[in-house]
Amino acid sequence: MGWFARRAGRDGSAVAGADGRPRAPFPTALFDQNQVIEGEVVSFDPHVGLGAVRLDLKPPREVRFHCITIDDGSRTIGVGRRVTVRLKPSFGGELEVAALHKLG
Repeated sequence: MGWFARRAGRDGSAVAGADGRPRAPFPTALFDQNQVIEGEVVSFDPHVGLGAVRLDLKPPREVRFHCITIDDGSRTIGVGRRVTVRLKPSFGGELEVAALHKLG
């Protein structure tokens, strides 16, 4: 089988992403893009503008976010802050935060 067929995943194997991790087909049936999920900020780097939120799901799951997704325009948030998020698929087929709202 040729390179293009393997890259397109036609042989049934997972295709490696840019970070080297294998990509799996995106499970679109597992979430609703309009669903609001609560969580807690577990990391945030204000210089880069990237962070992670641990969602209140069973089992807990962490998703990444960028400071531009914070809906109040502040572009900063403290670790431990309770938030609500809406999710969207990212380029690698994983989930990321589409909108983040600070609670309290």
